Amino acid sequence: MRIFVRQLFFGLWAALLAAAPARAQGQCGTVTGISLPVDTATFAIAQAFGVPSPRHQGRYHTGEDYYGGRNASYLQPVRAVADGRVTYSAPWGWGRDGGVVIIEHTFPDGSIAYSQYGHMEEIPERPFPARYTCVRAGDIIGSVGNARPAPHLHFEIRTNQPDIPGPGYTWDFPTALGWKHPTLFVVNWGAWLHPAHRWHLELNGELRLPPVELADHSLVYLEANRLRRITPDGRILWRASLDKMAVGLFEYDDAAAAAYADGTIQAFGLDGAPRESWTTGIPLESQLLTGERLVFRTADGALVAFGADRETAAWRLDGVPPVASAYAAPNLLAFLTADHQLLSVSPQGQLLDIATLAEPGSFAAAPDGALLAYIAGGLWRVDGAGVWALEREDAPPGGAGSGALLAEDGLLYLFSQEGTPALRAYDRNGQMRWQTDLPDVSGPVTLQQYGGALLLLGSGDVLALNPANGAICNQLRVYPGANVWYSLGADGMLRAAVGAQILALDWATFAGRCG
Repeated sequence: MRIFVRQLFFGLWAALLAAAPARAQGQCGTVTGISLPVDTATFAIAQAFGVPSPRHQGRYHTGEDYYGGRNASYLQPVRAVADGRVTYSAPWGWGRDGGVVIIEHTFPDGSIAYSQYGHMEEIPERPFPARYTCVRAGDIIGSVGNARPAPHLHFEIRTNQPDIPGPGYTWDFPTALGWKHPTLFVVNWGAWLHPAHRWHLELNGELRLPPVELADHSLVYLEANRLRRITPDGRILWRASLDKMAVGLFEYDDAAAAAYADGTIQAFGLDGAPRESWTTGIPLESQLLTGERLVFRTADGALVAFGADRETAAWRLDGVPPVASAYAAPNLLAFLTADHQLLSVSPQGQLLDIATLAEPGSFAAAPDGALLAYIAGGLWRVDGAGVWALEREDAPPGGAGSGALLAEDGLLYLFSQEGTPALRAYDRNGQMRWQTDLPDVSGPVTLQQYGGALLLLGSGDVLALNPANGAICNQLRVYPGANVWYSLGADGMLRAAVGAQILALDWATFAGRCG
């Protein structure tokens, strides 16, 4: 009996010890905000996440190394990225390579991640936090140490090894072992913690093709060789594996259809089951436009538009170089080639004009159906006959990274990265109403007006601005990507595919301060 009581006592004591970290973490709270551990105005990434290192036999880097330049890194403060509990703290955790602090963070969805800060140094005025203590976002937890080959901070995010310093490099790619891309993790969680955020879905990579939005605001999208449908609130409804890689995805009947390089088109039902399929007899390379005008570039260098039956070609235009982007105005189709040639094509497939641009530009539609081309040479109007005319003499240069919108109320909005990136608004008489500098926004930029707010969507930026004065009503940033898609549904949700994610924002919450 005594042996049994003793075993029971030690068993209960061990259980209490095992439960202590969980209770401590609960006392440290849930993450409400997150940011990078150093000032990015001073520090830049010297070695990125996941790159093979020649100094370490080609092993992959498990974090990001932040370096502030010669004589500007050593002993600079390092801050906790978010609220959490310290699970490891040792001034000599990496021996001659400096100290290490690890912090455990609990996020609103119940997930747990660990941030590690390596190559640090403890000085009297900036001691390391004690193990199992709580820290708050922005608390100074140490200083950049004098590590090899130069003073820098090694920063990690991971879901493994909660209380031992990581190896720094791994033979397998780190994401397969529980490491996360640090900047991607921090930036995206900063967006997911925004009050307007409703849901998000992480993807394995950027979407090659825009998703299809169905009548109920569910989305059908293509990821690698799988077709997926997600509900209006972001839950995966079904997956359909494709026998081959699709080069096109478009709305068909009440659901969607995928197009393949051999010219075959396969329709799918609302339940993801394959329906009818047919062959167009045209080898396809890439989808350029969708909707009423379904246009592909073919493997033999032509543009082909399909008719309403999605089977027969409505028109064909031969001899077209690889196309980088396309835009459809009511009276004109614009195809920008990889070598910066702008092809103006009529809706019936007639080549009207070829213009050589100095660099890529952005496009918008005028109320009369003409095309507005915002290029390095300014803002131009291209009419239904392909004739160019200067639209605004005082417009700043456009070109790469620009954006343009001619709203229904006649206001013209131009985003230019010439000098300091800025958004400008012009009235019907050509007078500039306001200018808002946006130094942190990178293009290309899409502009759209929804009610009393102006949406600016960049490669990683989402902003709501007041059309009356250009004031920023709200903003957030996600990890950027090259391909951007968005739609504001009748349910009030702004759904956007940016980078390797799809997310939804409540537009009334996000743009509410615009009025």
